[in-house]
Amino acid sequence: MSNSTYSRMGTQEWSLTGPEKIPRQTLKKLRERSNGPGLVHLAIHTLALCATGTLIYLTKDVWWMWLLASFLHGVVIVLLFAPLHECSHGTAFRTRWLNTAVGMCVGLISMRPFLYFKYRHTAHHTYTQHETLDPDIVPFPSTIRRYLAMILGASFWPKMFGTLWRGTTGRFSALELSFIPESEVGRVSREIRVAVLIYVLIAALSIALQSWAAVLYWLFPRFIGEPVLRAIRMAEHTGAEESPNLLANTRTTLANPVFKTLYWNMPYHAEHHVASSVPFHALGRLHRELKPHLSCLSVSYWQVHREIIAQVLRQRRAHREASRS
Repeated sequence: MSNSTYSRMGTQEWSLTGPEKIPRQTLKKLRERSNGPGLVHLAIHTLALCATGTLIYLTKDVWWMWLLASFLHGVVIVLLFAPLHECSHGTAFRTRWLNTAVGMCVGLISMRPFLYFKYRHTAHHTYTQHETLDPDIVPFPSTIRRYLAMILGASFWPKMFGTLWRGTTGRFSALELSFIPESEVGRVSREIRVAVLIYVLIAALSIALQSWAAVLYWLFPRFIGEPVLRAIRMAEHTGAEESPNLLANTRTTLANPVFKTLYWNMPYHAEHHVASSVPFHALGRLHRELKPHLSCLSVSYWQVHREIIAQVLRQRRAHREASRS
């Protein structure tokens, strides 16, 4: 792979840079895929779901312990975004059907249709941090109120339910049709319709059996756990450069080993954007290669959000002082 090949990442309009920092032989070695690490991480994630689900059951008679257990369970549920994301790249497993099967399964649980996410995420990688063409760009919050609204998912939930509605009716928006290939619109819509049908059947069965299990072990934890994922997703790009430089427009966060395991190494986010064909289990090695070149590197998610809040406050203060003068 030559440097000229690297330079063709993105489009002519948004020519992404950064991959040229990785030696060709290093990249070739890091790209090797395997089923083993993905199956191990999937087993760990499943065991974590079982453990936190059991904790909900054991604490049901003490409301504050039950609420804490539900939150922990919800965090593990929303972190299923990581295998969904990795499977959408086809790098979670070497076997292709495993990527599709696991991706569709975790997408169903997390209410993020796999095929829809796959095509939307491709556009995100093609136009990372482009002001209008990146469908997942997160605008920098102008006030603390907007920051809190972003963390609580004020824009996420309408977007998620809107996706399910438009997919079910087959009436995708112009933005969605810009990243879903015309030949795949039918498949994407069918997957969403099947998912919605399953949700309806679960609701009907719950009513028939007068069971709150789906609410207690899935929907409620899923809802209260989402702010954690919102905070993580904000940390990946918010406040970084809105430029085609992948080493500056994406942030890597040095999380603890437990979190990195449950989040499938996604805290190495700049590394992932620079070389999205590298499987999650090799991102740590890629980080050692790219660390000297990273412009956005934080030691924790707490640090990222402290910096975001501080910048919001500085901008508000500057705005007030400017309006007085």
